[in-house]
Amino acid sequence: MITHNYTLLFTDFRYSEQAKEQAPLFEVVQHQQNMLDLISQSLDKFSIKHLGLEIDKMTAAEYLKVTQMSPTVKVSSIDNLIAEIRQTKDQTEIAQIHKGIEICDGAFEHILNFIRPGITEKDIGLELQVFMLQAGAEGIKANHVIASGERSALPHGQATERVIHQGDFITMDFGARVNGYYSDFTRTVILGEPNDRQQEIYDTVFKAQEAALANMGPGKICSEMDEVARAIIRQAGYGDNFGHSLGHSLGLEIHENPTMRSTDHSPLRPGTAISVEPGIYLPGFGGVRIEDLVVITDDGLVNLTQSTKALQILNT
Repeated sequence: MITHNYTLLFTDFRYSEQAKEQAPLFEVVQHQQNMLDLISQSLDKFSIKHLGLEIDKMTAAEYLKVTQMSPTVKVSSIDNLIAEIRQTKDQTEIAQIHKGIEICDGAFEHILNFIRPGITEKDIGLELQVFMLQAGAEGIKANHVIASGERSALPHGQATERVIHQGDFITMDFGARVNGYYSDFTRTVILGEPNDRQQEIYDTVFKAQEAALANMGPGKICSEMDEVARAIIRQAGYGDNFGHSLGHSLGLEIHENPTMRSTDHSPLRPGTAISVEPGIYLPGFGGVRIEDLVVITDDGLVNLTQSTKALQILNT
C-alpha cells in the first residue's frame, strides 16, 4: 500500500524477514491470518478515501472482499497507470533484460550441439532449462515452447515426448528471468537439409523480421510495424498462417504493453523493450518463428539478441 506518507508491504511470518531484505524501501507489516482484514484496518487508520487497485492481478473474490469491507472507500483501477509507468525501462532494468538475453544466446549455442535424432522435445527443454539456471537465471518463462516436426505449427506448443527425426523443424521459444526481469528468445532450426517449402517459409519469416527491424524506432506506431512484417508474409501467400502479434513488450512480466498488433496504435517510446517475432504456421506440416528482443532508443533501436538468424542445419 503506497500513500503520500507511507509505503507498506503486507506479508505473513514466512516472508517477513525476506521482505525486509528484498524491499528495503517499504515498511513491512506482518499479518497473522488474513491480509485483507489488515488492509481494511489500514484504510481506516490512514483515512483512505480513494483506493487504486491493480484489478487485473486480483481474483474476483479478493476484489469483492476489498470493496465490501470498506464501502465508503472509492475503488478505481490503476492497471493502465502501472502499465504506462512500466513501459519505459531505465538503464538498470535494461541491464537485467540484457543479461537474460545473453543467457539465452548462450543456451542456443549450447543446444545446437545437443540436438540429435532420437532425443525428445522434453530432453531439449530440460537441457535448456539446466543450462540457463547454471548460467545465472533465477528462472525461465512459464510458456517455454519446444515444438518439432508438424508440432512446430503450434505457436505455443509445449514440449512432449515426441522424438526428433531427420527433416524436422524444431522451434525453441524460451526466456531467462534475471533479478525479476524477463527476456524472450526464439529460433527455429532443422535437423538435416530443408526441403524447398521449408526453406521458403523460413526465408519469408526472416525477410519479414528484417523489414520490421529496419523500420522500427521512437515514435513509430505499433500497428504499422505489425503491418510491415505481416504484408511480406501475406504477399508470400501465408497471411492466414501468421495469427499472432508481431511482438510484445516485457519486463517484470513476460507480456507488457505495448504490443505490435493491428489494434494497438500507441507509439514506440525510448526505453521500451519489445520482441520482434513474426511466424508462419502450417498445420500438419510445421512452422517457423524467429524472435529478437530490442530496446527502442532516442534515435532507433538496439538489438539485444546476438544469435545468428541464418537457418541452422544440424547434422544427422
